[in-house]
Amino acid sequence: MASRIQCLKCAAAYAAAQASCAKCGGTLARVCSDCGTASSLVKNFCDKCGKSLTNPAPASAPRPASPGPDIPATAVFRLPTPGEALAGGAMPAFPPSGPLPPAKKAEPLGSPAPAPAQPASARPAPESLDDLWKPSAPPATSAAPTKPPAAKRALSAVLNAIAALAGVALAGFGLWRWQQSQRPEVVVPRLAARYLDELRSQDYAGAYAMFSEAAKQSCTLDEFRAIRDTTAWTWSDLRVVHQEPGALLLAYTLSTPGKPDRTDHVLFTQEGDRWTRPYNWVLMRQVEESFDRGDADRGLLLAQSAATVNPRDPMAWGYLCEAAYYRHSPADAEARCVRALELADIYPSDLTPKSLYHLHAILADTYSQSLGRPDKAVEQFAQMLSFPNISPEDQCQILLARAQAYQRLSRPGEALADVDAGARLCTNPGDLAFVQKMRAALRPPSP
Repeated sequence: MASRIQCLKCAAAYAAAQASCAKCGGTLARVCSDCGTASSLVKNFCDKCGKSLTNPAPASAPRPASPGPDIPATAVFRLPTPGEALAGGAMPAFPPSGPLPPAKKAEPLGSPAPAPAQPASARPAPESLDDLWKPSAPPATSAAPTKPPAAKRALSAVLNAIAALAGVALAGFGLWRWQQSQRPEVVVPRLAARYLDELRSQDYAGAYAMFSEAAKQSCTLDEFRAIRDTTAWTWSDLRVVHQEPGALLLAYTLSTPGKPDRTDHVLFTQEGDRWTRPYNWVLMRQVEESFDRGDADRGLLLAQSAATVNPRDPMAWGYLCEAAYYRHSPADAEARCVRALELADIYPSDLTPKSLYHLHAILADTYSQSLGRPDKAVEQFAQMLSFPNISPEDQCQILLARAQAYQRLSRPGEALADVDAGARLCTNPGDLAFVQKMRAALRPPSP
């Protein structure tokens, strides 16, 4: 007998190959009868001595014991010998000798490739059957990639942090530059320069496009074109002279051939997210024409429209002040006159010194005669006396009126001083009679 089939665990002998030992469940192997080397059941030759392990078929092979109810008997077919073809002429897909290759397990990504298997003749023979079926040691793998040193990791983190900070700083700088470019004192001068260039080149449609919506509703392009002077002129030295939320006033030097240079102004106000021109000159001309014709009602309506288009126009508020005074509306007259005078201190207009003097006179009379505020009237009389080139007759009237306000405030000394000063200036007999009357009232009674 060339070989015998034997259980490697309990040494039970079998006449035919089967899946496992029916007694203990151990693994069966072919044991060479010459050298005693255990080989796989599918082996045809001994791994050690090379002797054939195939036994001639017995005349009557004994039936192996039943493997039990849970383990079915498995038929074992002899593998073809080298060079022997399968039925149909096809060669086997596995080697004719040696154990079946184990199922290949999926290797993890990055795992080193296993070392090539050694031929059976190059492998050392096991010292015992147990050594043969012990699991082989895993193949040696290359050393795992080492982590970068701590210093390198720290340097990388620092460089990443610096790059991030640089990105943030660059983005912040870009945002700051954009915000700076959107500041009114940067945006509006550019708009004003374009507006003046369009006026100078008589591109009235381009200038009209920069009007506010209220300005466009109160003035057509043709009306705007009609009041423009076609005389050639140039501008220079554009600069911001006043800024407040929603408004920017710019001054520039206007040069006209044959005339001395003068300073002119242009105002831009914010309308939503746009800066526009609150142009109301057409309306103001219509206001003047209405008052010149004696049509105070129409003049008042037009002045209200002009103040709506440009709420910072001192002249429009001056007309509103005068209209309220002649309509005997003292509260409205006070509010509008005060507003006109406040704006005149900031925004240039066509209000002459005589017009400003007139506004102070309206306020003084309103405080003194209608609102019962002699203290406020005294302030307005002082403003009127500060104007240059006041005639002696006007000074006489102001001093006598202020003397009355001082008398109401129970300040007889200041009242008598104004009466005496007026007596030196007054020439009208009626005014001189009033002086005598005031002196008698202000002098203390004789003891």
